[in-house]
Amino acid sequence: MPFLNHLLEDSSLTWSLGLIVIYPLLMIALGEAMLRLRHRPLLHQTLRAVRNLVMPALAVFILLSRVIRLDGEQTPLRVAQTVLWVLLIHVILQLANQLLLARERDENNRAHVPKLLRDLIRFALVALGAAIVLSTVWGADLGGVVAALGVGSIVLGLALQDALGNLFSGLALLIEQPFAVGDWIQVGDDTGKIVEVNWRAVHLITREQELIIVPNSILAGQTLQNFRRPQRLHVEPVDLGFSYDDPPNVVKQVLKETALATIGVLTEPAPVIQTISYDDSSIGYRVRLFLADYEQVPAVRDDFMSRVWYSAQRNKLNIPFPIRTVYHQPITQPTLEDLVAERVLKLRSLPLFLTLETDELELLARTSELRSFGQGEPILRIGETKIRMHMLVKGRVEMTVPNSQGINVAIATLDQGNFFGESALLSRQTTTANILAKDDVEVLLLDTPTLQPVLNRNPNILANIDSVIEQRRSGATTTSIGGTNLATKEALPWRNINNGKVTH
Repeated sequence: MPFLNHLLEDSSLTWSLGLIVIYPLLMIALGEAMLRLRHRPLLHQTLRAVRNLVMPALAVFILLSRVIRLDGEQTPLRVAQTVLWVLLIHVILQLANQLLLARERDENNRAHVPKLLRDLIRFALVALGAAIVLSTVWGADLGGVVAALGVGSIVLGLALQDALGNLFSGLALLIEQPFAVGDWIQVGDDTGKIVEVNWRAVHLITREQELIIVPNSILAGQTLQNFRRPQRLHVEPVDLGFSYDDPPNVVKQVLKETALATIGVLTEPAPVIQTISYDDSSIGYRVRLFLADYEQVPAVRDDFMSRVWYSAQRNKLNIPFPIRTVYHQPITQPTLEDLVAERVLKLRSLPLFLTLETDELELLARTSELRSFGQGEPILRIGETKIRMHMLVKGRVEMTVPNSQGINVAIATLDQGNFFGESALLSRQTTTANILAKDDVEVLLLDTPTLQPVLNRNPNILANIDSVIEQRRSGATTTSIGGTNLATKEALPWRNINNGKVTH
């Protein structure tokens, strides 16, 4: 080798002085360079490997070959030269690996070079380095080695056909690249997120946090479904059934509004609702929810299915049992008087109406409507018209208004016994705050034409409502009605009260 021939021309004294003087200086220089490059991990780690591994091995090799002048055929010198080659190959592999990892970090942690390909490149470099060492250092005849490997490969191929099948299947998948680390795939009945791809198998983590190892040969031979390609957008179908008494167009509208109100469902593309079947006990509907990522499916599906029940209750839609029910005795449906009596009790429990007579409470109850809302559902939105007075008989609601950036900010929380939607007392008024259910909520909706005469006959109630509205408008935090705090901060429209009467 030219490098070794050059070394042989120098005297042992010169090399001894070089080891004593130059070697320490080089080590000091490498140490200083490491300190200056400590914020650049790639160069820092490479220099550290050269300083701590290659330089000592090079010094030993020079000591044996140039100072002690061992013969090139002697074992200690060959061992030293072999160690030097191995450490050089190690540093080169470490540098290549760091370059690939740095490139992956620049790609937002998405694997740019598959792990299987990195393993194969590393194996090829090691094999090439081993061949160079055997040929140049130990003088091995590689032709004989190759011939021996050719015979041995037949035996190994028969013994390791399953492992080799996985290897070559992994190479085929590597070339095609149908998936990458981080993708959600389904193979047979197994669905999971890819966390590792190696020469033998693909490792999946299921939603139940269980590890599934799928051999590459099985992946290559089965139908594979990738939920993140060609794009991350995912369509989640949800099948539901509603009564034959419910008009399909009404059901579709309610399902669409419910889907759009579900967190995680995209508004563009909008949800698609289809009538898909006429079953024994119901009409079948399919809701296609568009999600930004397949990983959101469990949370979005749970939220949507919960909201459907509340939406069906509010809109008087019936979700029938998928069975035939035989009743052996007449079913007693609640009468109108029973409903009125129940709602009178709810109205009487509200601090605002403590002073009303029973006949006036019954009058309000007959025209009222009881509605249920699930946690997180919108009850009123800014700009809505034709609303009614809402009396909160169960749960809590949150009032929000958009700030200058258009982000909704919570301004108040109303508890049981409060009211909202009082702008219904004014004609041509719209809501000026969003109302969201913080818990499961029940509200009584009071009919405005019935409510206005009752308030005109009870100016004290009207004055209490007016006081609450004024304090909300001015930013006060509490207002007492009948000894109960009812108000919180809200920016709402002002109305006029002349002689205890509502004016428009």
